[in-house]
Amino acid sequence: MLEARLGRAEAMLDIIALEARYARAWDSGDGNAWADVFTEDGVFEIAAVGDRPPLMVAGRDQLSDFCREFTAKFTGVHVPGLPLLEIEGDEATGHLHFQFVAIGRIAANHSMSRTACGQYDVRYRRTETGWRMLHRLEKAFSSTRSEFFDF
Repeated sequence: MLEARLGRAEAMLDIIALEARYARAWDSGDGNAWADVFTEDGVFEIAAVGDRPPLMVAGRDQLSDFCREFTAKFTGVHVPGLPLLEIEGDEATGHLHFQFVAIGRIAANHSMSRTACGQYDVRYRRTETGWRMLHRLEKAFSSTRSEFFDF
């Protein structure tokens, strides 16, 4: 009984650390580190909201490229909540809220700031190298955008 509880507590702490690595890697623009929080065939998906179409990125090469391309234009910071976790052996699911604040240069005389709030629903898997994300679905609740034009 104690061993099972300890194993569950370790899994929870490892997944929380994985979530922190996810945010830090993205926010620093480290595409390889961001892709490494996923399984080899991991998927990052953004749900369609409003007039924005859905997006799906799969596999570590595409994940790494996606992170690098976005963070080459925008810099920002994730403010994640703690995940609500359900752990079953080597598989787990999580639900957490987030806020993301970013700023970027659209053109030489045009910059933009953006704040997005939403949720992530995540499926995790324990691998030989530790817990990784198998599938991460992002759904925005709100997004605000401010544009600035040089004159």
